[in-house]
Amino acid sequence: MEVLRHLRTEGVRRRHGLAARVAAGPRLALLALVAIALTLGGCAGTQATAAPLRPVARGPQWPVKTREHVDLWLHGFALLSADSSTVPLFARDYRDHVTIEKNKRGVYTAFDSSRAALAATLRNRPVLEGAQFVALYFGTWEELRQAVDYFVQAEGDPSKAKNRQVQGIIAFLAQQFPRKEDREFAQRFMTALEGERAAFHHQWWLDEQRARTAALAASDSLWQSKWRPALQTYLNHTQQGNGDLIVSLVLGGEGRAVPAGDNASQYAVAWPTTPDSAEVLLFSFAHEAAGAVANVAVNDNLTPAQQRDGAGAKLSATGLVRGGALLVERVDPALGERYARWYLQQAGKPVPASGALAALAIAFPMPDEMIASMKRQIELAFVGI
Repeated sequence: MEVLRHLRTEGVRRRHGLAARVAAGPRLALLALVAIALTLGGCAGTQATAAPLRPVARGPQWPVKTREHVDLWLHGFALLSADSSTVPLFARDYRDHVTIEKNKRGVYTAFDSSRAALAATLRNRPVLEGAQFVALYFGTWEELRQAVDYFVQAEGDPSKAKNRQVQGIIAFLAQQFPRKEDREFAQRFMTALEGERAAFHHQWWLDEQRARTAALAASDSLWQSKWRPALQTYLNHTQQGNGDLIVSLVLGGEGRAVPAGDNASQYAVAWPTTPDSAEVLLFSFAHEAAGAVANVAVNDNLTPAQQRDGAGAKLSATGLVRGGALLVERVDPALGERYARWYLQQAGKPVPASGALAALAIAFPMPDEMIASMKRQIELAFVGI
């Protein structure tokens, strides 16, 4: 999981750059392909009549959306991955919850049959954990499935495609699955997810969505009327002005963010369970949005030797938690303590009756100069300097 964790650590310009142990070039190329993806041919239909993957439409800034295919893709990784992070990469007890639901419904899927072999591949090729972000680049499950079909049929070689748009899709996926055995994993993973979708996930996701309708409405209302406007100056200043805010059943304190400038970013965050927990949306978004200042604070205060030793990766992850607290306090001071309590719970740490922010600082220690740097950056961003 350290490979995935390190996707957060390289600063606002390389927010999801890979670690030194993974070639940096491919992931940087992947981020550059966000712009291409907005004009690529849609993955459904023939190669000659492809339509845009995700047209940019005018509307509310950072609209709150649901994306079943994003949840399904992350669901697969949640069931396969060994999650040992301080803040879990997936919602706490997600795997156990899904297992209980399957047992209640008497369901055993193609994914369950393939699970042991797929998990073994991930253990042997941990760089594949970075493919968790792939679904955020596609608008629907059909687009994603067709993209993988193109990729597999072309054996990962863009020159085998019939047009430039599909060549771009294949090149994009080749960054994530560069080896022959990686392509085979992608094909097996997609086939297994198709079975999971048909036998379990689609109906379960719809049931969960209905159960959380009131929570989604409450969080969306608070987000657009109060929280997002309060954050907007900061978001504009840190080049996170707009995008899609996707709520996910799979995620908890750790979101998945693909920053792509002012209009096309894709951020997946925790989906609140009840109207009373609507603030979870703000907390998990602030955690992601804090990367713009956390990575600068870390990189400016570490030597190259410390970076090579892995200090940057650990401190950047801590910086997201601490930086998110600073953002939430700036938006609504009354929510600062509740943010701290939630992240302590996410990390499995003791939650005090009072003084949660102080407990958060102990649980997620960070040098004073880095905290001061984040505070300065946040204040400057909020005044537009």
